[in-house]
Amino acid sequence: MNINAVRGSFKQFIFEYNANDVIVSDVTKDLARMLRLRYKSDAPRRPPRVILLGPPGSSRSTQSKILADSFGMVNVSPIELLKVEAERNPGVKLRVRDAIEKGDPIPDEIILRLVDARLRQSDCRVNGWVLDGFPENEAQINLLRAMRIKPSLVVIFEQPVEESVRRLLNKRIDPLTGIHYNTEVNPPKSELVNSRLI
Repeated sequence: MNINAVRGSFKQFIFEYNANDVIVSDVTKDLARMLRLRYKSDAPRRPPRVILLGPPGSSRSTQSKILADSFGMVNVSPIELLKVEAERNPGVKLRVRDAIEKGDPIPDEIILRLVDARLRQSDCRVNGWVLDGFPENEAQINLLRAMRIKPSLVVIFEQPVEESVRRLLNKRIDPLTGIHYNTEVNPPKSELVNSRLI
């Protein structure tokens, strides 16, 4: 991820957040407070446009979903868009699988097309959005520039590599519901659910 390019492009909107050893609910409260502070003026309110960036295991995707639900925004996850597109389009599925097998990033032309189309939909324009883990490189930054997108807030979660590894090692999924848990900071409340996690 080219964080320096993001900082250069969106410097007036950036807030850096240290996600190290912070529980999910505290991060949510801080982000909600920041969004509310940004809309205290009497000026007409633009739909919020929030970009969340950070390393794997920093709770970025969790916070994206929570913020979108809390403020009535659309959660835009390029990974989820890619999953849906791969189900519909066998050609995309093959290209994605090939890139993953080679250890290459997903081709930008696929991601850019999906994100562009999603952000142009009416629910995103009316309700605002939370963009999860995008932009990651110069081509993705240029897409947002071409769309003349000025975010309300860009949050960069900072976390050491060791912390990311520790959190990812504790990540589990419930195969019945698809819900993700972290056995350390967000374990399931039910022993039944806990017993079937993989």
